[in-house]
Amino acid sequence: MKPLVCLLMGALAWAGDARYARLGEFRGQVEVQLGAAEAWVAAERNLPLVEGAWLRTARDARVEIELDGGGVWRLGPDSLGEISDYTRLSTGQHITLLTLDHGRAYFTGGAVGNDSLILAVPGAQVGLQHAAKVRLDVEPDASRISVLEGPVRFSSPAAELDLVSGQTARVEPTDPARFALDRDFAAADQDAWSGERDRALAGATSALNVAERYGLADLDASGEWVHTEETGPVWKPRVGGAWAPFQNGRWVWYASLGFTWISSDAWGWLPYHHGRWAHSAELGWVWMPGGSQVFKPGEVYWLRGAKFVGWGALAPGEAYPPQPDGAPPQQYLDAYTTYAAFTAGASIIDPAGFTGRPKEPLKVAAFCAALPSPPLVAARLDAQRPMLAAGGTRVLPLLAGVAYQGAIDQEPVPQPAPEAPPAPIEPSALAIADVLPDQPDDGGAAAEPYSLLVMIQRAARKPRVAAAVKPKTSPTTVSARTTTTPAPAPAAPSPAPRPPVVRRWPPGEYPLYQKALADSADPKQQLVDLEVWRQRYPTTEHEADRIYLYIGAFNRFAPPPLDKLVEFAAPLVARDPHTWFDDSDTGRAQALAVLYMVTASAPRLPAASPSGLRTCHKAAHELLAYLPEFFDNRARPSGISQQLWEKARADMESVANQTLALRSAPSADKR
Repeated sequence: MKPLVCLLMGALAWAGDARYARLGEFRGQVEVQLGAAEAWVAAERNLPLVEGAWLRTARDARVEIELDGGGVWRLGPDSLGEISDYTRLSTGQHITLLTLDHGRAYFTGGAVGNDSLILAVPGAQVGLQHAAKVRLDVEPDASRISVLEGPVRFSSPAAELDLVSGQTARVEPTDPARFALDRDFAAADQDAWSGERDRALAGATSALNVAERYGLADLDASGEWVHTEETGPVWKPRVGGAWAPFQNGRWVWYASLGFTWISSDAWGWLPYHHGRWAHSAELGWVWMPGGSQVFKPGEVYWLRGAKFVGWGALAPGEAYPPQPDGAPPQQYLDAYTTYAAFTAGASIIDPAGFTGRPKEPLKVAAFCAALPSPPLVAARLDAQRPMLAAGGTRVLPLLAGVAYQGAIDQEPVPQPAPEAPPAPIEPSALAIADVLPDQPDDGGAAAEPYSLLVMIQRAARKPRVAAAVKPKTSPTTVSARTTTTPAPAPAAPSPAPRPPVVRRWPPGEYPLYQKALADSADPKQQLVDLEVWRQRYPTTEHEADRIYLYIGAFNRFAPPPLDKLVEFAAPLVARDPHTWFDDSDTGRAQALAVLYMVTASAPRLPAASPSGLRTCHKAAHELLAYLPEFFDNRARPSGISQQLWEKARADMESVANQTLALRSAPSADKR
C-alpha cells in the first residue's frame, strides 16, 4: 500500500465518545477558556463546555454548569474551576473530574451505576457515588470540603474516609500529613443561591419525555408538550408566528464538532443539540426528542453562495448530505432559512445585522454537506497553561502521595496460575509489517512507515515497562491527582500487570486459524480461509486475531479496499485496545499496528462513508491515547536512537491528528 497523504479538511471528531456540559445561569463577569490555545471569552448562556475548559468569576459573579448526567456544578465569586476529565469510555462508563483551583464551588448530583464522579481541590478529593450536595472552599492556606447532604468518599494523602451530611474536612496542601475533621460547618453567603437553583431544576416534568438529564427546567418554563398520534410527545416553544429554529444565535467553530450552534433563546440547549425540529400547518414548529443521546452541533442543511451561507432545520429522519439528484431538503423554504455573511477561514458565523439576503437563493447558491473549517495554526498545538493549585488533575491509577495509601503497601494475595491454553502459532514481527504501509515513493506521506515498521518489529522483542496511563476501569480503582505544585512529584509506580488473557481454542477452530495464518502470502486464499472460519465460528473468543488477519489480507491488495478494511475493523475499534490481544510484546505491537492502519485509511475512504470515517476517528483517538504507553522511553529498544524513537511517535501522532481533522471522507481517487 502506498503512503497516505492526509488532507486538512473540516474537523469532526468522533462525537459518539465526546461529552459536553452546558453553561447555564450566570450573573456578573464570568469568562471561559475552552482550551489552552483559546482566548478567554465572556460567558454566554448555552455555550457547550468541553473537557479541559476553565471558568473564572469576578467579584459578585457566579455561574452554573449543567452536566449531561444531571449533576450541577456552580462557581461562586472570585473562583477558578476546570472540567479536568469529562470522558465516556468505550464501555459506556462516564468519568467526570471537576477541579476547583481557588474560590468557592457547589456540586449537586451523583454517579450512576459504574460511573466515576470526583471533585478535586488542592490536597484532597471527594468521590460521589450517591446523590449528594457538596460545598468546596479553597483559600491560600487550606482547602475545605463541606457535605451539605448525602454521603461522599473523602481522600487525601493522610486519610480516606466517608463523610456525611454536616461534616467538613480541612486539609493544608503544603503539609499533606495534616488533616482535620469538623462535625459542623458555618453557613456561607452563596448557600441560599445554590439551594434555590437546586429547587428550580428539580422535578422538571419534561424528564418524562426526554432521555437527557440537563436543560429540562427550561423546557417546562418556555413551552408545552403536545401529544399527537403520529409523532408522540413533541415540545412547542412559546414564540411568535414568524419564528423559525436556528435564527436567534450564532455558529462557533469547535475542533471536536465543527460549527456548533449557540442559541440566544434561554431554553436553546436540548432542542438544538438533541432531536430535530418539524413543521406542520396545525402546530407550527415543534421539537421532537431523538432516540440517540449523542450531542450534535446542530442538525441543519447548508446553502452556500459566493459570500454568504444559509441554513435551516433538517426534518426528523431526513438523511443528509444532499442526494445526488439535487432535491432540496424536505423543510427548505426561503422564509425558514437564515442567512449570514461567510468567508473561508471564518470561525464564527453570526446572522445578526446581515443585509445581503438573496432574492432567489437557489440561483446563486447550492446545498452542501458542510462548511470548510478554519485553518489549523500549528502554534496552537504547543499552547500551555499555568499549573492549577491542585496540580495535574486527571483520573489516574492510585498514585503514591496523592490519596490515602493504606491499601497500596499491602502484599498482593497470591493467585493460582491459570491453566495454560494450547500454544497457538505466534504471529512473527514480520506479520505485523503486513498491516503497515510500504516505504513511501512520492515523499508526501505524513509518516515514514518503513521506520515505524522497523521500530515496531524491534519493540515487540523487548519487555515493556508499563507507563501510568488513563485507565478504563471501574470508579473504585481511580483517584484524582491532587499534589501541590511546590511539592516534588512522587515517582509513579508501574501499575500492576493485567491478568493474562486466557482464550481457549475449540478443537475444530484452531486448525482454521493455522490455515489462514499459513496462507498469508496469498491474500485471496487467506480471505477464503477467513470466511470459512467466520461461517463455522461466527462467535469466537479469538475475534481480534481474525480481524487482524483480515486487515493484513485487505492491505496486500493493490489497491487495498479500505472501506472493507475499516468495516471489518470497526467492531474491534469500538472496544478498549488493551482487550484485543494478550499483554505480550507482540500483542501490544499488533494493537498499535491495527490502530495506525485504520487511522491512516481515513483520507482515502470513499466519499459516502460517514460510518467508516467515524471508525477512523475512534481509532485516531485510541491511537493518541495508546502512544504514550507503547512509546514509553523506558521501553525503547537499545538499537533504536532516542531521535528515531521520538520521531516514530511524532509521525503517528501527526497521522492521528490529520485524520481527526477530516470532516468527511474524500473521494477514493485522492491518493
